[in-house]
Amino acid sequence: MFIVTRTEGRASLPGCKIHSLLYALRPVMGIALTMSHPLGIAVKALDRRVRILIADDHPVIRKRVRSALEGQSRFEVCAEVEDGAKAIEEAQRLKPDVVVLNVTMPVVDGFQAAREIKASLPETAIVILSSHVDQRFIDEAKKIGARAYVAKTKTGEALLKAIETAVIGGDFVLME
Repeated sequence: MFIVTRTEGRASLPGCKIHSLLYALRPVMGIALTMSHPLGIAVKALDRRVRILIADDHPVIRKRVRSALEGQSRFEVCAEVEDGAKAIEEAQRLKPDVVVLNVTMPVVDGFQAAREIKASLPETAIVILSSHVDQRFIDEAKKIGARAYVAKTKTGEALLKAIETAVIGGDFVLME
């Protein structure tokens, strides 16, 4: 990971211009960005496509998430499942980089699925996608080690940013 930082305004370019430039170049250069500190920008080169498992009991949501991800050359949807038990099974079989999990799913809920996935695949990033934007749910997501919590109303660019941040291990992201 490369860290680009500015200290007390002494960088040749202000941080916001550096961030804007890197953000604009991310599709071309295959990089992910996250704000790791108010004065710095963390940048990690992605040498391959990020493999993502989508778990949601609503087919319309799965389709919307898949469409958002497939429009990006740096992401590959390796599987879609409709419940938490299948999410655990497929995650263990496919070993994706990221699992996007709905909280309320049949058989096994998203939080329990996340716990089990993290226990067997600690390097896999968890992104919670939920219609429940409640502090209790957000706190639980942090507790189980999720890297991001995204409201279902934010399945476009906000979800893409949350996944990029999760992949590089950036600070917890909340997209309400």
